[in-house]
Amino acid sequence: MDIGQVWASAAGAVGGCVVGGLAFSVWWHRRLSKARGLIEQLKASRDLLNQQNSQARRQIEQLQLELGELRLIAERVRRRAANTVSPADTLGPPLEPRVASPLVTPVMPMGARAVQGGSAFQPTQHEELDDNSGFAPTQIDRSRGR
Repeated sequence: MDIGQVWASAAGAVGGCVVGGLAFSVWWHRRLSKARGLIEQLKASRDLLNQQNSQARRQIEQLQLELGELRLIAERVRRRAANTVSPADTLGPPLEPRVASPLVTPVMPMGARAVQGGSAFQPTQHEELDDNSGFAPTQIDRSRGR
């Protein structure tokens, strides 16, 4: 082997090391950039969560203050209501009794039902249609498989 072949093999080895080092450098740079991107993303997420957390704490503090104020107001109203007696004329006019709707079945006391029919149970109109579900005709009976 002469000196030219030694220099060529040494130059090839150095060149191979340089190319290998560049390849390793590119591979390592990609991994580092991915890691940096993940770190930045985690920092941004952490900052957003911290911001939302502090905003939620401020809202909780504000709601607690409002609740305390409302409790004080309710206590004052309760004390006033306990201390004041309203005269009958300040209550307003008496309410008129409501007239029952013609669709409503009149309610009879249990004793009157027992005297009238001999038993405490009186069938209604919707039960006379062989419907023993207990629902009015306008109600939906889910137990029938619908």
